[in-house]
Amino acid sequence: MDHCATLRTRDLRDLVLGALRDQGITARRLCWMGQHASHTLRCDTADGERLLIRVCLPGVRTDAELDAELIWLAALARDTDLTVPVARFSVRVATPQLPGGGRCIGFSWIEGRRCRYPPSRRLVADLGRVLATLHGHARGFRPSPGFTRPELDIRSLTWAGTWYAHRLTTQPIDPAIRRLLGETTRQVEEVLARLGRDPAGFGLIHADLHLDNVVEHHGQARPIDFEDTSWGLYALDLATTAASIPDALHPVLLCGYQTVCPLPPGFEEHQAALLAARHLFLAIWYLANGLPDDEGHLDQLKALTRR
Repeated sequence: MDHCATLRTRDLRDLVLGALRDQGITARRLCWMGQHASHTLRCDTADGERLLIRVCLPGVRTDAELDAELIWLAALARDTDLTVPVARFSVRVATPQLPGGGRCIGFSWIEGRRCRYPPSRRLVADLGRVLATLHGHARGFRPSPGFTRPELDIRSLTWAGTWYAHRLTTQPIDPAIRRLLGETTRQVEEVLARLGRDPAGFGLIHADLHLDNVVEHHGQARPIDFEDTSWGLYALDLATTAASIPDALHPVLLCGYQTVCPLPPGFEEHQAALLAARHLFLAIWYLANGLPDDEGHLDQLKALTRR
């Protein structure tokens, strides 16, 4: 870790320590875990408890969006048998180093281990059950006024209006790859428009339930990281999960899903385009960052757009 990164980590730790003091919690150990849209740290408290602390800096999520995520997580914990992160506290703090402050959310720690790859059939089947349970709950969820989350639409899938989209225009990319991205975008946009927003197939979704956002506990799949919770198609959410597991295990995932409810409307008919949507999202991320596509997202796009 370079000097600047070390300073930034120290600044984040000071912010978290301020939030913990506000809650009367003494940290025995803090460990920076990584960054997605926000930073996450593991906290072992003096009382022997373990928490996950998410640091939400300005400009990422609004307070209304964060409140909505916590409301849905609390409802899931109350209404279903799923093990999900639940907020212990949520507080806004600032320090001299970070005068703009940030919102620190302390979540219950989800016991389990990171999923190995390839995952077991048992885990994949249970992951299907978990995803169907999330969708089933979302169908009956009635948010209160002011409940605000973004939508997983074609703009989100192509990073429109973000640094990544701008960066993509400046990178030296093979014209054939640009044509592939453009054709995939057109196909995906058509399918999303065709499926529409019928409540039977459109609602609140996790939006990022790939294997890295699942922990395994005695064969049980436990979803984590609801930071990208969005309004979107259940079929697209299922495709996001399917894209993260080997093709040979897709039938296992779908069988697990169907133990709870039928497959989402449009999934079977438009599976190729929905899977392509996820690979498009990830391919743009790799290309914008100038990274090699080691996971083969472009190859997947070529195969899926030919179906």
